Amino acid sequence: MLPRGFDKRTAEPDVAVQGGALDDADFVGAADRVRYSVAVGDARGPFLVQAELLYQPIGYRWANNLKAYDKAAEPRRFTSYYDSMSAASTALLARTTLTILGSKDLRN
Repeated sequence: MLPRGFDKRTAEPDVAVQGGALDDADFVGAADRVRYSVAVGDARGPFLVQAELLYQPIGYRWANNLKAYDKAAEPRRFTSYYDSMSAASTALLARTTLTILGSKDLRN
């Protein structure tokens, strides 16, 4: 998620938004809309949907990409720190729960 006030069209190249996110109209400073589609088959519900927004200062993929450089002491030390502390560094920013009564409600 982009910081509030961040303009992805005028950002400096070293922090610029890349790929499809650049053309995503609702991916803007402090907001984004994500839509999931789940096939429920013949299930009728009710369905309980829970979502959490978590923040972690260093992303899992970014940190684990450094493991390819484990021959050098610095990346090996950093990834060991990350592995031991990553769970404690995650912060819950928002949580929501929604009950959908039946499969007809899923089309809306």
